[in-house]
Amino acid sequence: GVLQQFLQLTNMELVRAPELLALDPVPIQARQVRYFDFLLPGFVGMGVMQYAIIGMASTLALYREQKIFKRILATPLSVRSFFIAQVLAHLLLALVQAAVILAAGVLLFNGHVYGNLAWMFLIVILGNIIFLNLGFLVATFARNLNAANGLANVIAMPMMFFSGVFFSTEMLPKVMAVAVKYLPLTPMLNVMRAVVIEARVPWDYPTDLAIMAGWIVLTSVAVVRLFRFD
Repeated sequence: GVLQQFLQLTNMELVRAPELLALDPVPIQARQVRYFDFLLPGFVGMGVMQYAIIGMASTLALYREQKIFKRILATPLSVRSFFIAQVLAHLLLALVQAAVILAAGVLLFNGHVYGNLAWMFLIVILGNIIFLNLGFLVATFARNLNAANGLANVIAMPMMFFSGVFFSTEMLPKVMAVAVKYLPLTPMLNVMRAVVIEARVPWDYPTDLAIMAGWIVLTSVAVVRLFRFD
């Protein structure tokens, strides 16, 4: 091949053929995406999910078990104010938790973040609302702390393993891969990875956002209808 190219160039020079086409190389720098870069948004989503579902469920179950709800009803504090305070506190802690996990991944393990962190934190808030509602629902049916922890893990563990925290959902069997798309953690991780790794914007994934919005509406309605202090 080298000899063939040399002879062609020599023949062109001998006949003095004009150079009509030329190559103008321009260097580019590709993004370095490692497996840990794939894992980092998964760790953020997993941490937010577990803290919201298990934390909220166990806290409310403990309040019910220790008769704290009945004491709250005897105070001037309204039920609405109590719920707002609980949700805002958990949302704030979820943002702090996501920031700590992300910072540890970047500083300690050389993870890469190419997108806008503000969009990632927005997705964290939306996902956390879903998981907090699931925590409220678990506390609705769990009458004590042990039951709440067990039921919360039953909900969180399948999502942790099948929603794409450690590997892409495309590696799952076809039927399962289609089914897990509608779990709340799966669209959250899809959008977060697109934002963090590919520097995309959330509205580039309208289907995933629609699934998350549906979960927010569905779980919110269920909490309002089912959860009771007594």
